[in-house]
Amino acid sequence: MRIIHDMHTHTTYSHGLGTIEEMVNQARKIGLSAITISDHGRSHLFYGVKKENFKKMRDEIDALNKKYDDIDIFLSVESNIIGADGTIDIQEEEKKYCDWIYAGFHYSFLPKSVKDLFNFLGRNVVSALLPIPALKKNTRRRNTVTYLKMMDKYTLKMITHPGNRCPIDIRTVAKKAAKNNVILEINPRHHHLNVKELKAILPYGGQFAINSDAHRVPHVADVDKAIRIAIDAGVPVNRIVNAVED
Repeated sequence: MRIIHDMHTHTTYSHGLGTIEEMVNQARKIGLSAITISDHGRSHLFYGVKKENFKKMRDEIDALNKKYDDIDIFLSVESNIIGADGTIDIQEEEKKYCDWIYAGFHYSFLPKSVKDLFNFLGRNVVSALLPIPALKKNTRRRNTVTYLKMMDKYTLKMITHPGNRCPIDIRTVAKKAAKNNVILEINPRHHHLNVKELKAILPYGGQFAINSDAHRVPHVADVDKAIRIAIDAGVPVNRIVNAVED
């Protein structure tokens, strides 16, 4: 199995160390047919893409698509889940300039409200730090509701590293993702989705993507670990949208 399209990469527009063209040229060098640039959403406190940069990124990618005829280049954004009600940090620039939208949970984001600072972000941080079973169970339940609401509120292409740092009932989320045609990511840089989770959700249908989450040029399509996870879990290649049989 190998991937032909790395759908999750970061550049200097957020906290990647390669420019868009450098990432594209690495993808060309290793024989990918497509790459998606997906820098962090604007609410990320340190690395979010500035509002005015979405047009710059769009123009740059359009120019590169004209320059290179051996690869397709897409623009997305790894938006942040910023509210317990499923709100993500998407506004007109993302909708206007991006080919599609991703969503994922990160600690370093500006919450939607003071209430969300404590009841969403804070709850997940405290739950990760304190071994209190009741707190962990309640946090997982509430996070799951957040993910379900998010998929109802937005048309998403993919959820990145689902459940990472934000525990969820992956079975419930996977059922909804399959119904809403939302791809779930298998990411080698994070612990979710893992083999156990994949085995649990395979019966529910749905599609997956194996991505590098590359922040450096040499890491484009560096997904051997994620491929091994998919193989060990028995995920059919035809359910991985960006993979083919080797």
